[in-house]
Amino acid sequence: MTTAPRLLLVLDGSPLEGTSVHRMLVAVCAGARAAGGDAEHVRAYALTLKPCVACGPDATPGYCIFHDDMDPVYALLERAHAVVVGSPIYFDTVSGPLKLLIDRCNCVTPLVTLADGSQDCVPKWPRTRRGAFVTACSSEHRYDLAERTVRGFLKWTGAHWEETLAWQHADNDLGTVSLPLLERAHALGQRLVENAAHAADAP
Repeated sequence: MTTAPRLLLVLDGSPLEGTSVHRMLVAVCAGARAAGGDAEHVRAYALTLKPCVACGPDATPGYCIFHDDMDPVYALLERAHAVVVGSPIYFDTVSGPLKLLIDRCNCVTPLVTLADGSQDCVPKWPRTRRGAFVTACSSEHRYDLAERTVRGFLKWTGAHWEETLAWQHADNDLGTVSLPLLERAHALGQRLVENAAHAADAP
């Protein structure tokens, strides 16, 4: 009996390939594959998504009421053993396309009516995944507010946040992330997959 490779899902909020965030996420994926896992790199800017409309309790027995490019993202999130979110900092938070994707994941822990008539948010799967945040911004700016958004998203989608890799830089050039940080990103992808494998093997 063969076991499917552990899946690391990368959600990329960078607008361009070759940016520091994109390069770090590529390194994360390479680390996951080096550890014997699989990696899916989803670029939010390439998706066509409707915005969340806060449809309320008991909206659907599945995920969202809309069916668009989020459908395969939901399937990947459900399968993923680890999730890494990456984005530059735009007005103290993540980029717009990534935030749109994040908002559409409200239905992963939907508001439902319970048997006694009360309402509560009930997750569709247990919180067994691991997660991390990868970002880049000016050395003069902060990223903790964006990190807070990502950590909330990871919790809502069943992942425990582990760490943030941040490239804070003084230049305005594309993709200037340092080699040591790329190496840390590679090690992060490897560790997330290896930890997922160890958790699966535990009695």
